[in-house]
Amino acid sequence: MSVLQLSQALATAAAERTGDEAIQAIAAAYNGFVRQHPGLYEASFHAPDIHEPELAAANTATLEILLHALQPYTLTEAEALHAVRGLRSLCHGFASIEAQGGFNMDFDSNESLHLTVQAFLNGLQHLHQD
Repeated sequence: MSVLQLSQALATAAAERTGDEAIQAIAAAYNGFVRQHPGLYEASFHAPDIHEPELAAANTATLEILLHALQPYTLTEAEALHAVRGLRSLCHGFASIEAQGGFNMDFDSNESLHLTVQAFLNGLQHLHQD
């Protein structure tokens, strides 16, 4: 089951890391998983059905990994859930564009991902400064 494999890859990436380092590792692992298993990833990318308890459990595990990694940012519960959505959207969009050959310029896509995730994280760090 690819969702479980993705969740395990993210857990491994986040292990013993916190803050920016954890989120950057998660984003890199997400993108790496899609690179290694593009068809498997696309086939499994949908909201879990109540008739698929293993898929729902894997999605819950992924949510918990992301929420744990976001703890250092002192977000409210709602902000953390919005941040999870944002991070998942960023990772999915980046990986999908790359998988479709959309990054053919002569730039390192790993560096592009890192800079994009850092911009997202900078926004989280300044969320309560307004």
